[in-house]
Amino acid sequence: MTPEELDRQLRTLSDHERLYRDGADPAPEQRRFVDVGGRQVMLSRFHAGKPGTFGIPSAFIRAKRHSRFRNYPLHMHDFVELAYMYSGHCLEVVNDGILDVAKGQVLLVDSDTVHTIQPLSEDDILVNVQIDKRYFDTSFFSRFDSDSIVTSFFVRSISKGAAHDSFILFPSQESRRLPLFMNELLCEAFDPSPRSEEMADALLTLVLAELVNVCEQNASSGTAPIASPALNVLRYIEANFLTCTLSGCARELGMSTSYITKMLRSECGQTFKELVQKQRIMVAERLIAGGTSSIADVASEVGYQNMSYFYKIFERECGMLPGAWRQHCLEQAQNR
Repeated sequence: MTPEELDRQLRTLSDHERLYRDGADPAPEQRRFVDVGGRQVMLSRFHAGKPGTFGIPSAFIRAKRHSRFRNYPLHMHDFVELAYMYSGHCLEVVNDGILDVAKGQVLLVDSDTVHTIQPLSEDDILVNVQIDKRYFDTSFFSRFDSDSIVTSFFVRSISKGAAHDSFILFPSQESRRLPLFMNELLCEAFDPSPRSEEMADALLTLVLAELVNVCEQNASSGTAPIASPALNVLRYIEANFLTCTLSGCARELGMSTSYITKMLRSECGQTFKELVQKQRIMVAERLIAGGTSSIADVASEVGYQNMSYFYKIFERECGMLPGAWRQHCLEQAQNR
């Protein structure tokens, strides 16, 4: 399938879309609702795509076009959703806030996050890439920079059985590469190749890597992605882990200290201080693995002057002492 054929396919109205446009609802009996805080919320579950349908025949990845003209109820799903605005724009309601998603932008929504979308017009084409949580294993995250509690946050949010309300709206509308990667991913979804699962995995990695680039480029220009409050706190810690305080974070982000404390307990299961320590140890792990600095110098560089305390915190977070961690990393490098 060529990008031109993909474009024609995406713009062609389906039978369901014609019914939605005419005010009909073709399949209400297929919906399942659950009670969330006194509200009836539709629950969607992950189902792998099948050859011949708009979905990659993969155990963990599926892509589908969002039906236009549809009045979609409040819903949540048991997978992570990457929503790509291929054409036009849409209004997404996430956690009771409205996000205007423009052409070329990506909205990443965590599982169990209550949200909905206002009806799309014919020129508004939104594609949802659904990612089973089992896809996010150790090998997946090893492809990206692990020296970040933002990455750690997603690891926890995927594995933790608590309520979630995480999302990120990436300002990716000026990205040159994202449309190329997304088009190839969607071509693979609609017209699978013999190695479709491997191709989808590689292309999704490229998409996510480019979104990381978008974050870094916008941060350097002073424009950050729109994200749930917990991610904003974690980014603040990540950038200021040597000197940050709870009160300073609250002032910077315009939140109260009690709100931040409660939110981090709920979403991350940790306190502000514990997350700061976690970020410091993540940086220390990388520096020690590099093997060029003494452990004492590393401890000082990440803000610890008391070596006994540093060893105690490092072993608690890493599961081994700094010297053992360095040896472990050296052995892994030699075996590659």
